[in-house]
Amino acid sequence: MSHWLVRFDRHGSACYVSHLDTARALQRTFARAGIALALSEGMRPKPRLSLGLPLPVGAAASDELAVVEVVGECADISAALRALRAAAARGIEPHSIAVVEAHPHPVALAATYECTLAADAAAVSAALTRFANASQAVVERVSPKGSRRLDLKEFIEEAWCRPDGDATRLGFTVRHRQDGAARPQEFVDLVAGYAGVEAVMRALYRASVTYKGLPAQGRAGQSIGAT
Repeated sequence: MSHWLVRFDRHGSACYVSHLDTARALQRTFARAGIALALSEGMRPKPRLSLGLPLPVGAAASDELAVVEVVGECADISAALRALRAAAARGIEPHSIAVVEAHPHPVALAATYECTLAADAAAVSAALTRFANASQAVVERVSPKGSRRLDLKEFIEEAWCRPDGDATRLGFTVRHRQDGAARPQEFVDLVAGYAGVEAVMRALYRASVTYKGLPAQGRAGQSIGAT
């Protein structure tokens, strides 16, 4: 067996595929590429492939992570990456493989997002200043299990904005903790409320995710990226 960290992009129609269906799509990608996945033990064996941080439905991303255990050793990782890219569904593009010595257990620490708001950049900038200067920014999350109050000041590490034509591009980093994380929509709702605009985020994009529990680059195996 060997353990791979596969990084991939998601865009187009693949943005609307759920977390579980994305995992299934990657499993089929490996099958079409002729790369056998290891199976779990038990009465109902499952392919040993897991994804990192779930991506909000409708969001694009350029640094998604899959942790994969494959059967045997691969002599040509470059060829394996080419095979995966050729076999991948539209909108899912593997761009690197790192072979590591042991099965990693990544835990998300932070994720950086961008989106577009139909608002004047000056109004959004003023809203971010208000957020930065606030002692608290409490929102209420309601679910079938009950309600929860979150202080977004504890979860948003940084935020910025810039003009984007007639709209504004908003970027922010969400801190992930043991008790969970803020949702991108919750922060957008807050900023939009401060700015007095409609809380509709367009072109949501996750630029990066920071993990702990991953091998240091260059220490734990062979890493191949697409060219």
